[in-house]
Amino acid sequence: MSNYNDPRLSILNVAQKSKIMILRQVSNEEFMARCPFCGDSEKSPQHGHLMLNITKDAYHCTRCGEKGYAIGLYARLHRINNSEAFKELMNMAPETVSKIEIKKIPQSPVANINERDKVYRAFLDKLTLKGEHLQNLIRRGLSWEETGRNLYKSVPTSPQERLRICNELLQEGLNLKGIPGFFQVQKENQTYWDFYSNNGFFIPVRDIQGRIQGMQIRLDDDHERKYVWFSSRGKLSGTSAHAWIGVHGVPAKTVLVTEGPLKADIAHFLSRYTFVSVAGVNAIKGIEQVLKELDAKRIFIAYDMDLKNNKNVQKAKERLEKKLVQAGFEVHDKTWDERLGKGIDDYLVWKKRQKVV
Repeated sequence: MSNYNDPRLSILNVAQKSKIMILRQVSNEEFMARCPFCGDSEKSPQHGHLMLNITKDAYHCTRCGEKGYAIGLYARLHRINNSEAFKELMNMAPETVSKIEIKKIPQSPVANINERDKVYRAFLDKLTLKGEHLQNLIRRGLSWEETGRNLYKSVPTSPQERLRICNELLQEGLNLKGIPGFFQVQKENQTYWDFYSNNGFFIPVRDIQGRIQGMQIRLDDDHERKYVWFSSRGKLSGTSAHAWIGVHGVPAKTVLVTEGPLKADIAHFLSRYTFVSVAGVNAIKGIEQVLKELDAKRIFIAYDMDLKNNKNVQKAKERLEKKLVQAGFEVHDKTWDERLGKGIDDYLVWKKRQKVV
C-alpha cells in the first residue's frame, strides 16, 4: 500500500497517467474504471470492472481479479520496476485534483442480517411477478410453485409506486436505513425514501438459515451485465451491497459451488443437491466458512463450461481450489459436455428433458 501522502502517487493520478478510462465515482472511497488487463467488454464501453480505492490507493478488478497498489499499477502498465515507477511519477505533475471532483455522499453502514431479512420480506410481499418473468423462470427449469417459494418478484419502476411502497414500509415501523437498495432523495425541501430500480426481477440471496442477505436483479435488457446487485451505493443515506455467498439447500457432506444465485436455485431444484453460489468467480471471500457451517466435506466446483476458453475464469477456479484444499476440503471438478449446456442449470434441464422423452 502507498504510504506516501503525495497526489502524484495517488491511484487516480496513476490511472490517468496510464491512460485508464475513469468512468464515475461509485462511493466515497471508490471510482469505477475500465480494466487495462482484461479489457472489460467492447459491448459496454461505459461499464468497467476496475475499482480504484482512493483511501488505500489500491485497485481491484472484479472481473479478472487483478489487484495491487498505485505505484505497482504504473510499473506493470509501463513495464518497469516499482523504483523506476516511483521516480517517473515524482517527476510529473499530478492531474487528479483538476480533473476529478471527489464528492462526499453520506452513506449508511449495512444493517444486520435479521433487519435486512425482515425488510426484504416485507418489501417483496408488496410486489408481484409479471407473466413474462414467470415464463422466463419456467423456461429455465423451475416450477410455478418454486418461483413462489423463492420469492422472485418483478422490480417496480414507476416513481409513484416506489414512493408508495417505501411509505408503507415506514408506516409499518420498518427502518430502511442500512438496507442495500434503499436511499434518500432530497428535492424541493423534502426528503423521502426511494429504492434502486431497473427493468427485471429480484433474486433473493439467502444464508444458511434461509435469511435474505441481499438481492440481485436479473435485467430484462440485453446488456453485457445480466445481473446487478440491489444496491444504493453512492446515493444519499445509501448502502452498498456485498458480494454475498448464497446457500441453496440444507447442510450436506457433498456441496456444489457455482456462479450466480439464480443458477444455483435452478440447479438445486432440479438435482436436490445443496449448492453454494458466488456472485462472481473472484467473489469467494468467506466461502470456506459457509461450507464449514454446512458441514461439507466434498466440494464440486461447477463453473460454466466455457471456462476452457477463458483464462480469467481458469485462474479464479485455481484460486478457489487452492483456498478450499488449504481449508481441509476434498475438492473435485463437476464437468459435462458443453454441447448439452453452458451452465450446470442448463445441463440439468437437458437431463430432465431426456428423462421425459
